[in-house]
This record gives sequence, structure tokens and C-alpha cells, in this order.
Amino acid sequence: MRQSVRAYPGDVFPTAIDKDEHSDFYQQKRDAFLRETTNTPCLRRIPELNKLIDSVVASWYLEPSSISSREWHRIPCQRPLGLAVFNPQTRELESDLQIVTGRNISVRGISFTHATHIYSREVAVTFDLDKPEKDFLIVRLAWSRFSEEKTFQSGGQFLYQISINAD
Repeated sequence: MRQSVRAYPGDVFPTAIDKDEHSDFYQQKRDAFLRETTNTPCLRRIPELNKLIDSVVASWYLEPSSISSREWHRIPCQRPLGLAVFNPQTRELESDLQIVTGRNISVRGISFTHATHIYSREVAVTFDLDKPEKDFLIVRLAWSRFSEEKTFQSGGQFLYQISINAD
């Protein structure tokens, strides 16, 4: 639940952060992003995440910060994604690629909407729909629900990245 704040005339607000003046801050944030994406380097190509990394995000919640375990903010990522069921033992896709719609993405995970229930805990997600060789992010699903729009919504944490030829 978000808390709203009323501003009154005469209230003083901080000025915008000047990128040149705070270049160390942005470089530290970029370095953290590169460290966090060591196992998932294809995330570095996603414009939404680069936009998140190069900006300052603030949020105010009613919950204490000790309750929230999220280290990175989420950002909307409403684009088509490819999804397939993944077998961790064989490290192969076990289903045809289906198109789902992204909802949110962070450095650590993703959420998306889909038409049918997913009967697997691990799935492979790709942003490379038009390439013959696809980079897949292996996602361990943490939650799934049926929405009011009569679609499923699911989300989970990125584990690692694999490449598979679509032939």
C-alpha cells in the first residue's frame, strides 16, 4: 500500500540529481548491475533495465523496510516474451515456445501474464523472439494467480541463462 503525501506552498523539495555532479553514484550503481547480471548477461541488453539502472528511484511504503526483501526496484516491461517449460535435469525445453506478455522486470526476476496454467516450477523465458539462436533466462516461479481479467499472472526469480538454437 502506498502512502500519499500532500505538498503545501512553501514546502522545500530537493533539487534534481545532476548526473555529472554525482557520476560516482551512477558508476557504483552500474557496477552493481554488472555484478548482479554475471549469470544473466542478456539482461544488459534490455532497455527497460538500463533505464532503471541509469535513474534514481524512490518509493514510500507503509511497511517497514525490514519486511521488504526486494533489493532492486521493478519496472514495467509490457512486451511479448517467449516461454517454454524447462527441465533442469536434461537442461532442455520440454514444450513449444508460447507467447506471453511481460508485466514487470527487475535485475532479479520477472512477472508476466499468460492464457493457460503453467504446470512447472521452472520455465525458460526469452526476449529474442526474432533470432534463430535465443538466450533464455531460466526462472524459478515463486507465485501464480488467476486475475480479474481472466488470465494467469506468474512471477519468479532468474536463476541463470542458457542459449538454444531454434532449429
